[in-house]
Amino acid sequence: MKKNQIIIILVILLLIFGVIFYFTFFKKEKSKLGGEEEKTEEIFSLSGRVIAVNSENNFLIVKTMDKGTEVKVVVSKETKLIKLEAPFPEDKIPPPGTQFIPKEKEITLSDFKVGDEILVKTLKNIAGKKEFDDVEFIQILP
Repeated sequence: MKKNQIIIILVILLLIFGVIFYFTFFKKEKSKLGGEEEKTEEIFSLSGRVIAVNSENNFLIVKTMDKGTEVKVVVSKETKLIKLEAPFPEDKIPPPGTQFIPKEKEITLSDFKVGDEILVKTLKNIAGKKEFDDVEFIQILP
């Protein structure tokens, strides 16, 4: 009977050490390997400056304002191209703090020029992409 008790105690001790080993080693290793899911951001718009226009192949190269990365924006037939214009002449700028609603003017891709500041609104998540084509609209900002 003593022999059976010693075996049972040894088995229990081995189980306890096994559980301790598992929680100290494997849990840490799992988190190092990315076992836990990382949350990814979703981005559906970007602002930037046009650095190249290719009217023949229907795309713009844009340098983003936030990170300074270059992105290829492919324009489709469904993409709405808009230029926002101030509702007053350039020589009669209102005082600071004046509120106004800019006029929207439909344009074509050839109206875009290098240096234009634009806003791009997409239909799909573009986080981390260097090229995308599901563009709802592109606005040239005033």
